[in-house]
Amino acid sequence: MTTSNVGYRESVVQAIDELQEELVETSLDIHAHPELNYEEHHAAMLLADSLESHGFQVERGVGGVETAFRGTILGGKGDGPTVALLAEYDALPDIGHGCGHNLIAISNLGAGLGVRAAMESLRGRLVVLGTPAEEGGGGKIRMLDAGVFDDVDVALSSHPASNLTAIPTEIPLGESWSLAMVGYRYAFHGKAAHAAAVPYEGINALNAVIHLFIGIDALRQHLKPDVRIHGVITDGGKAANVVPDFAAANFMLRSKDAEYLNEVVEKVSQVADGAARMTGARLEILPAHPMYENVRPSEALARSIKANARKVGMKLNEPVAGGGSGASTDFGNVSQVVPSFALRFAVSETPVPGHSLAMTEAAKTDLAQASAIATAKALALTACDLLADPSLLAEARKEFRARADAPARL
Repeated sequence: MTTSNVGYRESVVQAIDELQEELVETSLDIHAHPELNYEEHHAAMLLADSLESHGFQVERGVGGVETAFRGTILGGKGDGPTVALLAEYDALPDIGHGCGHNLIAISNLGAGLGVRAAMESLRGRLVVLGTPAEEGGGGKIRMLDAGVFDDVDVALSSHPASNLTAIPTEIPLGESWSLAMVGYRYAFHGKAAHAAAVPYEGINALNAVIHLFIGIDALRQHLKPDVRIHGVITDGGKAANVVPDFAAANFMLRSKDAEYLNEVVEKVSQVADGAARMTGARLEILPAHPMYENVRPSEALARSIKANARKVGMKLNEPVAGGGSGASTDFGNVSQVVPSFALRFAVSETPVPGHSLAMTEAAKTDLAQASAIATAKALALTACDLLADPSLLAEARKEFRARADAPARL
Protein backbone atom coordinates (compact mmCIF):
# COMPACT_ATOMS: atom_id res chain seq x y z
CA MET A 1 0.00 0.00 0.00
CA THR A 2 1.33 3.46 -0.91
CA THR A 3 -0.03 6.75 0.38
CA SER A 4 -0.90 9.19 -2.41
CA ASN A 5 0.48 12.24 -0.47
CA VAL A 6 -1.31 14.59 -2.89
CA GLY A 7 -2.22 16.96 -0.06
CA TYR A 8 1.36 17.79 0.90
CA ARG A 9 3.55 16.73 -2.02
CA GLU A 10 3.70 20.14 -3.70
CA SER A 11 4.51 22.08 -0.53
CA VAL A 12 7.20 19.61 0.53
CA VAL A 13 8.94 19.55 -2.85
CA GLN A 14 8.67 23.31 -3.22
CA ALA A 15 10.22 23.92 0.19
CA ILE A 16 13.23 21.78 -0.69
CA ASP A 17 13.59 23.44 -4.10
CA GLU A 18 13.60 26.87 -2.47
CA LEU A 19 16.36 25.77 -0.09
CA GLN A 20 18.48 23.99 -2.69
CA GLU A 21 21.20 26.66 -2.80
CA GLU A 22 21.50 26.68 0.99
CA LEU A 23 21.64 22.88 1.12
CA VAL A 24 24.34 22.61 -1.54
CA GLU A 25 26.41 25.30 0.19
CA THR A 26 26.15 23.30 3.41
CA SER A 27 27.22 20.11 1.63
CA LEU A 28 30.26 21.74 0.06
CA ASP A 29 31.18 23.48 3.32
CA ILE A 30 31.16 20.15 5.18
CA HIS A 31 33.11 18.56 2.31
CA ALA A 32 35.74 21.31 2.52
CA HIS A 33 36.13 20.87 6.30
CA PRO A 34 36.41 17.09 6.88
CA GLU A 35 36.26 16.06 10.54
CA LEU A 36 36.93 12.65 12.06
CA ASN A 37 34.94 10.66 14.63
CA TYR A 38 33.55 12.82 17.44
CA GLU A 39 35.44 15.87 16.13
CA GLU A 40 32.65 17.06 13.80
CA HIS A 41 32.12 20.40 15.57
CA HIS A 42 31.91 22.49 12.40
CA ALA A 43 29.50 20.16 10.59
CA ALA A 44 27.28 19.67 13.63
CA MET A 45 27.10 23.42 14.15
CA LEU A 46 26.19 24.06 10.48
CA LEU A 47 23.39 21.51 10.51
CA ALA A 48 21.99 22.36 13.94
CA ASP A 49 22.08 26.08 13.18
CA SER A 50 20.23 25.49 9.92
CA LEU A 51 17.47 23.53 11.65
CA GLU A 52 17.17 26.17 14.35
CA SER A 53 16.96 29.00 11.82
CA HIS A 54 14.07 27.20 10.11
CA GLY A 55 11.96 26.77 13.22
CA PHE A 56 13.12 23.44 14.69
CA GLN A 57 13.64 23.11 18.43
CA VAL A 58 17.28 22.01 18.60
CA GLU A 59 19.09 20.17 21.39
CA ARG A 60 22.86 19.91 21.06
CA GLY A 61 25.07 17.25 22.59
CA VAL A 62 22.18 14.79 22.94
CA GLY A 63 22.93 11.46 24.56
CA GLY A 64 26.08 12.87 26.07
CA VAL A 65 27.70 12.95 22.61
CA GLU A 66 29.13 16.42 22.06
CA THR A 67 28.75 16.48 18.27
CA ALA A 68 25.28 14.91 18.18
CA PHE A 69 22.07 16.91 17.98
CA ARG A 70 18.31 16.57 17.70
CA GLY A 71 16.03 18.96 15.85
CA THR A 72 12.32 18.54 16.58
CA ILE A 73 9.14 19.87 15.03
CA LEU A 74 5.61 18.91 16.07
CA GLY A 75 2.63 18.21 13.87
CA GLY A 76 -0.35 20.52 13.97
CA LYS A 77 -2.94 17.74 14.36
CA GLY A 78 -1.95 16.33 17.73
CA ASP A 79 -0.21 13.20 18.94
CA GLY A 80 1.14 10.59 16.57
CA PRO A 81 4.29 8.64 15.76
CA THR A 82 7.83 9.98 15.79
CA VAL A 83 9.75 9.72 12.51
CA ALA A 84 13.50 10.24 12.64
CA LEU A 85 15.80 11.32 9.80
CA LEU A 86 19.42 10.42 10.49
CA ALA A 87 22.17 12.72 9.27
CA GLU A 88 25.82 11.65 9.16
CA TYR A 89 28.73 14.03 8.64
CA ASP A 90 32.02 12.49 9.77
CA ALA A 91 34.91 11.97 7.38
CA LEU A 92 37.69 9.44 6.85
CA PRO A 93 41.38 9.84 7.77
CA ASP A 94 43.56 11.20 4.96
CA ILE A 95 40.89 11.16 2.22
CA GLY A 96 38.18 13.34 3.78
CA HIS A 97 34.63 12.70 2.59
CA GLY A 98 35.47 9.53 0.68
CA CYS A 99 32.18 8.04 1.87
CA GLY A 100 30.10 11.07 0.94
CA HIS A 101 28.72 11.85 4.37
CA ASN A 102 28.38 15.50 3.38
CA LEU A 103 25.63 14.24 1.05
CA ILE A 104 23.98 12.15 3.77
CA ALA A 105 23.97 15.31 5.88
CA ILE A 106 22.13 17.51 3.40
CA SER A 107 19.73 14.86 2.11
CA ASN A 108 18.42 14.32 5.64
CA LEU A 109 18.60 17.99 6.58
CA GLY A 110 16.75 18.82 3.36
CA ALA A 111 14.18 16.12 4.04
CA GLY A 112 13.52 17.55 7.49
CA LEU A 113 13.09 21.07 6.11
CA GLY A 114 10.74 19.71 3.46
CA VAL A 115 8.57 17.88 6.00
CA ARG A 116 8.37 21.08 8.04
CA ALA A 117 6.31 22.64 5.24
CA ALA A 118 3.60 20.01 5.76
CA MET A 119 3.69 19.51 9.54
CA GLU A 120 0.66 21.70 10.27
CA SER A 121 -1.51 19.14 8.44
CA LEU A 122 0.08 16.09 10.10
CA ARG A 123 0.05 14.33 13.44
CA GLY A 124 3.06 13.28 15.45
CA ARG A 125 6.61 14.50 15.51
CA LEU A 126 9.56 14.73 13.14
CA VAL A 127 13.12 14.65 14.47
CA VAL A 128 16.33 15.18 12.54
CA LEU A 129 19.09 13.41 14.46
CA GLY A 130 22.70 14.35 13.92
CA THR A 131 24.59 11.07 14.35
CA PRO A 132 28.39 11.47 14.45
CA ALA A 133 31.20 8.94 14.18
CA GLU A 134 29.71 6.39 11.80
CA GLU A 135 33.17 5.58 10.46
CA GLY A 136 34.19 3.28 13.27
CA GLY A 137 33.18 5.32 16.30
CA GLY A 138 29.67 3.95 16.72
CA GLY A 139 27.95 7.27 17.33
CA LYS A 140 24.48 5.79 16.86
CA ILE A 141 25.31 3.03 19.34
CA ARG A 142 26.17 5.57 22.01
CA MET A 143 22.97 7.45 21.23
CA LEU A 144 20.93 4.24 21.39
CA ASP A 145 22.49 3.34 24.75
CA ALA A 146 21.70 6.84 26.03
CA GLY A 147 18.01 6.49 25.13
CA VAL A 148 17.96 8.99 22.26
CA PHE A 149 15.99 6.53 20.10
CA ASP A 150 13.60 5.36 22.83
CA ASP A 151 10.67 7.41 21.50
CA VAL A 152 11.46 6.93 17.80
CA ASP A 153 8.98 4.79 15.84
CA VAL A 154 10.77 4.61 12.49
CA ALA A 155 14.12 5.78 11.12
CA LEU A 156 15.00 6.93 7.62
CA SER A 157 18.35 7.88 6.15
CA SER A 158 20.44 7.76 2.98
CA HIS A 159 23.86 6.83 1.61
CA PRO A 160 25.82 7.46 -1.60
CA ALA A 161 26.01 4.37 -3.81
CA SER A 162 28.45 4.86 -6.69
CA ASN A 163 26.57 5.15 -10.01
CA LEU A 164 23.31 3.39 -9.10
CA THR A 165 20.06 4.35 -7.40
CA ALA A 166 18.37 1.01 -6.77
CA ILE A 167 15.52 0.39 -4.33
CA PRO A 168 14.72 -3.31 -3.92
CA THR A 169 11.12 -3.97 -2.89
CA GLU A 170 11.17 -7.77 -2.85
CA ILE A 171 13.37 -8.67 0.09
CA PRO A 172 13.33 -12.24 1.46
CA LEU A 173 12.87 -12.68 5.19
CA GLY A 174 16.24 -13.27 6.80
CA GLU A 175 18.00 -11.07 4.25
CA SER A 176 20.68 -8.78 5.68
CA TRP A 177 21.75 -5.57 3.99
CA SER A 178 25.16 -5.27 5.56
CA LEU A 179 27.62 -7.32 7.56
CA ALA A 180 27.63 -7.17 11.31
CA MET A 181 31.11 -6.18 12.41
CA VAL A 182 33.28 -5.99 15.48
CA GLY A 183 36.96 -5.25 15.92
CA TYR A 184 39.65 -6.46 18.32
CA ARG A 185 43.30 -5.79 18.98
CA TYR A 186 45.34 -8.90 19.68
CA ALA A 187 48.45 -7.85 21.62
CA PHE A 188 51.22 -10.29 22.54
CA HIS A 189 53.79 -9.61 25.25
CA GLY A 190 57.06 -11.53 25.01
CA LYS A 191 60.63 -11.08 26.23
CA ALA A 192 63.39 -9.19 24.47
CA ALA A 193 66.78 -10.78 23.82
CA HIS A 194 69.69 -10.45 21.42
CA ALA A 195 68.48 -12.30 18.33
CA ALA A 196 71.94 -13.63 17.46
CA ALA A 197 73.79 -14.00 20.77
CA VAL A 198 71.07 -15.39 23.09
CA PRO A 199 67.81 -15.84 21.13
CA TYR A 200 66.88 -18.75 23.40
CA GLU A 201 66.47 -16.30 26.27
CA GLY A 202 63.76 -14.39 24.44
CA ILE A 203 60.04 -14.88 23.79
CA ASN A 204 59.17 -13.73 20.30
CA ALA A 205 55.91 -11.79 20.35
CA LEU A 206 56.02 -11.31 16.57
CA ASN A 207 56.01 -15.08 16.07
CA ALA A 208 52.76 -15.16 18.03
CA VAL A 209 51.20 -12.59 15.66
CA ILE A 210 52.39 -14.58 12.66
CA HIS A 211 50.85 -17.75 14.11
CA LEU A 212 47.63 -15.78 14.67
CA PHE A 213 47.45 -14.93 10.96
CA ILE A 214 48.25 -18.50 9.95
CA GLY A 215 45.67 -19.88 12.38
CA ILE A 216 42.97 -17.54 11.07
CA ASP A 217 43.77 -18.58 7.50
CA ALA A 218 43.37 -22.24 8.52
CA LEU A 219 40.08 -21.38 10.26
CA ARG A 220 38.49 -19.77 7.18
CA GLN A 221 37.46 -23.05 5.50
CA HIS A 222 35.35 -23.91 8.56
CA LEU A 223 33.39 -20.65 8.59
CA LYS A 224 30.22 -19.71 6.75
CA PRO A 225 30.85 -18.10 3.35
CA ASP A 226 29.60 -14.64 4.34
CA VAL A 227 32.24 -14.26 7.05
CA ARG A 228 35.03 -11.73 6.50
CA ILE A 229 38.14 -11.50 8.70
CA HIS A 230 40.80 -8.96 7.84
CA GLY A 231 43.64 -7.52 9.84
CA VAL A 232 46.93 -5.64 9.89
CA ILE A 233 50.07 -5.91 12.01
CA THR A 234 50.41 -2.63 13.90
CA ASP A 235 53.46 -3.52 16.00
CA GLY A 236 56.13 -6.06 15.15
CA GLY A 237 59.40 -5.03 16.75
CA LYS A 238 61.94 -2.30 16.06
CA ALA A 239 65.15 -4.05 15.00
CA ALA A 240 65.88 -7.36 13.29
CA ASN A 241 68.62 -8.23 15.79
CA VAL A 242 66.30 -7.95 18.79
CA VAL A 243 63.69 -10.57 19.67
CA PRO A 244 60.44 -8.53 19.68
CA ASP A 245 59.02 -8.31 23.17
CA PHE A 246 55.77 -6.78 21.91
CA ALA A 247 53.70 -7.31 18.76
CA ALA A 248 50.06 -6.64 17.95
CA ALA A 249 47.51 -6.90 15.17
CA ASN A 250 44.12 -5.26 14.69
CA PHE A 251 41.37 -7.35 13.13
CA MET A 252 37.85 -6.68 11.93
CA LEU A 253 35.44 -9.63 11.93
CA ARG A 254 32.20 -9.56 9.93
CA SER A 255 29.18 -11.73 9.20
CA LYS A 256 25.60 -11.28 8.01
CA ASP A 257 24.38 -12.75 11.29
CA ALA A 258 25.41 -10.95 14.49
CA GLU A 259 24.77 -14.07 16.58
CA TYR A 260 27.03 -16.17 14.38
CA LEU A 261 29.60 -13.39 14.49
CA ASN A 262 29.88 -13.96 18.24
CA GLU A 263 30.84 -17.56 17.48
CA VAL A 264 33.46 -16.34 15.03
CA VAL A 265 34.87 -13.99 17.66
CA GLU A 266 35.23 -16.92 20.07
CA LYS A 267 36.95 -19.09 17.45
CA VAL A 268 39.46 -16.34 16.64
CA SER A 269 40.07 -15.80 20.36
CA GLN A 270 40.94 -19.50 20.64
CA VAL A 271 43.36 -19.17 17.72
CA ALA A 272 44.99 -16.18 19.43
CA ASP A 273 45.25 -18.12 22.67
CA GLY A 274 46.87 -20.99 20.78
CA ALA A 275 49.38 -18.61 19.20
CA ALA A 276 50.30 -17.32 22.65
CA ARG A 277 50.71 -20.83 24.03
CA MET A 278 52.88 -21.92 21.09
CA THR A 279 55.32 -19.07 21.63
CA GLY A 280 55.10 -18.53 25.37
CA ALA A 281 53.84 -14.98 24.92
CA ARG A 282 51.15 -13.40 27.05
CA LEU A 283 47.97 -12.54 25.15
CA GLU A 284 45.91 -9.42 25.68
CA ILE A 285 42.65 -8.98 23.68
CA LEU A 286 41.40 -5.42 23.56
CA PRO A 287 38.22 -4.00 21.97
CA ALA A 288 39.10 -1.96 18.86
CA HIS A 289 35.71 -1.38 17.25
CA PRO A 290 32.16 -1.48 18.67
CA MET A 291 29.74 -4.12 17.43
CA TYR A 292 27.94 -2.90 14.34
CA GLU A 293 24.77 -4.93 13.84
CA ASN A 294 23.69 -6.06 10.37
CA VAL A 295 21.09 -3.86 8.66
CA ARG A 296 17.55 -5.25 8.80
CA PRO A 297 15.72 -4.06 5.65
CA SER A 298 12.08 -3.04 5.28
CA GLU A 299 9.97 -3.79 2.21
CA ALA A 300 7.18 -1.54 3.47
CA LEU A 301 9.45 1.48 3.75
CA ALA A 302 11.23 0.59 0.50
CA ARG A 303 7.94 0.59 -1.41
CA SER A 304 7.00 4.03 -0.08
CA ILE A 305 10.43 5.49 -0.81
CA LYS A 306 10.51 3.96 -4.29
CA ALA A 307 7.11 5.37 -5.16
CA ASN A 308 8.13 8.79 -3.90
CA ALA A 309 11.47 8.65 -5.69
CA ARG A 310 9.58 8.13 -8.93
CA LYS A 311 7.24 11.02 -8.15
CA VAL A 312 10.15 13.42 -7.75
CA GLY A 313 11.77 12.23 -10.96
CA MET A 314 14.71 10.19 -9.67
CA LYS A 315 16.31 7.86 -12.21
CA LEU A 316 16.03 4.38 -10.70
CA ASN A 317 18.18 1.39 -11.62
CA GLU A 318 17.27 -2.26 -11.39
CA PRO A 319 18.20 -3.71 -7.98
CA VAL A 320 21.09 -6.14 -7.79
CA ALA A 321 20.63 -9.47 -6.04
CA GLY A 322 20.89 -9.24 -2.28
CA GLY A 323 20.54 -5.47 -1.95
CA GLY A 324 22.46 -3.47 0.60
CA SER A 325 26.23 -3.84 0.64
CA GLY A 326 29.05 -5.91 2.07
CA ALA A 327 30.11 -3.04 4.28
CA SER A 328 29.13 -2.37 7.89
CA THR A 329 27.39 0.57 9.54
CA ASP A 330 26.00 1.60 12.91
CA PHE A 331 22.73 2.28 11.07
CA GLY A 332 22.39 -1.50 11.42
CA ASN A 333 22.10 -1.10 15.19
CA VAL A 334 19.20 1.31 14.70
CA SER A 335 17.52 -1.06 12.22
CA GLN A 336 17.51 -3.79 14.88
CA VAL A 337 15.48 -1.54 17.19
CA VAL A 338 12.94 0.19 14.93
CA PRO A 339 11.79 -0.21 11.29
CA SER A 340 14.44 1.55 9.21
CA PHE A 341 15.47 2.24 5.64
CA ALA A 342 18.34 4.14 4.03
CA LEU A 343 17.99 5.20 0.40
CA ARG A 344 21.19 4.52 -1.55
CA PHE A 345 21.62 7.06 -4.32
CA ALA A 346 23.95 7.59 -7.29
CA VAL A 347 26.72 10.19 -7.17
CA SER A 348 28.50 9.39 -10.42
CA GLU A 349 27.80 8.40 -14.02
CA THR A 350 30.33 5.56 -13.78
CA PRO A 351 31.29 3.18 -10.95
CA VAL A 352 33.36 4.75 -8.20
CA PRO A 353 34.73 2.83 -5.17
CA GLY A 354 33.65 3.80 -1.70
CA HIS A 355 36.23 5.02 0.80
CA SER A 356 38.45 6.32 -1.98
CA LEU A 357 39.80 9.63 -3.26
CA ALA A 358 37.60 9.08 -6.31
CA MET A 359 34.53 9.10 -4.06
CA THR A 360 35.86 12.21 -2.30
CA GLU A 361 35.89 13.97 -5.67
CA ALA A 362 32.49 12.58 -6.67
CA ALA A 363 30.92 13.78 -3.41
CA LYS A 364 31.37 17.43 -4.41
CA THR A 365 30.12 17.23 -8.01
CA ASP A 366 26.94 18.87 -9.29
CA LEU A 367 25.50 15.42 -10.04
CA ALA A 368 26.03 14.28 -6.45
CA GLN A 369 24.40 17.43 -5.04
CA ALA A 370 21.41 17.08 -7.36
CA SER A 371 21.00 13.43 -6.40
CA ALA A 372 21.16 14.30 -2.70
CA ILE A 373 18.47 16.96 -3.18
CA ALA A 374 16.22 14.47 -5.00
CA THR A 375 16.86 11.98 -2.21
CA ALA A 376 15.80 14.61 0.33
CA LYS A 377 12.46 14.95 -1.49
CA ALA A 378 11.84 11.18 -1.54
CA LEU A 379 12.71 10.85 2.15
CA ALA A 380 10.56 13.84 3.07
CA LEU A 381 7.49 12.48 1.29
CA THR A 382 7.95 9.08 2.91
CA ALA A 383 8.27 10.70 6.33
CA CYS A 384 5.01 12.55 5.65
CA ASP A 385 3.38 9.29 4.52
CA LEU A 386 4.32 7.69 7.83
CA LEU A 387 2.88 10.61 9.80
CA ALA A 388 -0.28 10.77 7.68
CA ASP A 389 -1.11 7.08 7.27
CA PRO A 390 -1.16 4.85 10.39
CA SER A 391 -1.51 1.74 8.23
CA LEU A 392 1.92 2.28 6.62
CA LEU A 393 3.65 2.37 9.99
CA ALA A 394 1.60 -0.63 11.14
CA GLU A 395 2.71 -2.56 8.06
CA ALA A 396 6.35 -1.63 8.67
CA ARG A 397 6.12 -2.73 12.29
CA LYS A 398 4.50 -6.05 11.39
CA GLU A 399 7.24 -6.78 8.86
CA PHE A 400 9.89 -5.68 11.36
CA ARG A 401 8.71 -8.29 13.85
CA ALA A 402 8.59 -11.00 11.18
CA ARG A 403 12.16 -10.25 10.13
CA ALA A 404 13.29 -10.34 13.75
CA ASP A 405 12.05 -13.92 14.01
CA ALA A 406 13.40 -15.10 10.64
CA PRO A 407 16.66 -17.10 10.48
CA ALA A 408 19.58 -15.39 8.78
CA ARG A 409 19.79 -15.99 5.04
CA LEU A 410 23.22 -16.44 3.44
